[in-house]
This record gives sequence, C-alpha cells and structure tokens, in this order.
Amino acid sequence: MLKVNGKSYDWGDVDVRIPGLNLQATEVSYDDELEKESVYGFGRRPRGYGTGNYKSEGKLTMLRDDFDEVLDYCKRSGKGIYDLIFPKMTVSYANDGDRTRTDVLNSVTITKTSNKASQGDKSLAVELDLLIIHGIDRDGVKPISGR
Repeated sequence: MLKVNGKSYDWGDVDVRIPGLNLQATEVSYDDELEKESVYGFGRRPRGYGTGNYKSEGKLTMLRDDFDEVLDYCKRSGKGIYDLIFPKMTVSYANDGDRTRTDVLNSVTITKTSNKASQGDKSLAVELDLLIIHGIDRDGVKPISGR
C-alpha cells in the first residue's frame, strides 16, 4: 500500500528513473503553486489579478535499506546525494475498481534528508525533501501553459 499526498490507495507505484537504481517508496507527497495576487486600480475592488512564479516541491519516504542503495549509487557514480537529478518520478495509484491515475514529477533533486529512529521500531525510514524543477504533470495535465 502506498500513501500519495496523505491518502492510502489500494495499490500504488513510484517509479524513479535512474539507470542502475531501483527505489521503492513507502510514501510520497508533492504540491505546487502559482503565485497570484489581486491588482487594484481606482477604488477598493480588484480589477483583476497578476501572476508570479510557479514552484513545486515534495517529500519521498523510503526504508533505510532503499536509501542505502541511493548512497551506493552515489559512490559508484562519484556524485553527492544533493547532486542527483532524477529526470522523472512517475507516481501511479488507484483504488480497486477505479482507473489508474499517473502523475509525473519532472526533474527532481533532493534538498534535505531526514532520519528518525525510535526504540521498538520494526523498520527505519528516511524522508527526502524534493525540489521539483520542471513541475508536476497530474494525470496528463500540465500545471501551466507556456514557459
């Protein structure tokens, strides 16, 4: 079972496309935003709105042994963990009887790693904060048109 943006689905899959690296995520969350602001002219009511920058980011949680594979990949390739750029992360998920949804996180890099362990834990997890450079395509829909 995979959690996507906090919701558990009957099945899910996160595909991180890097040759020689096969990651399995236990949870993924991602969000994006486009800055919008009211534009005023004469009077107190807005005449319209203006837009600013688009940004997207996320978190990927995996078991420690999968994270160790990432570290081994870094050693083999001579790269630091924060130098990695995943061209695409594909997130597919569905509930039984529903159609499969697929989101694509484009050009993803790691900005932070968090490790946590408590007495009695049955497994260790590592959480990666992500910067999604070229946005999120949700079920085939691009976030914004143009550049």
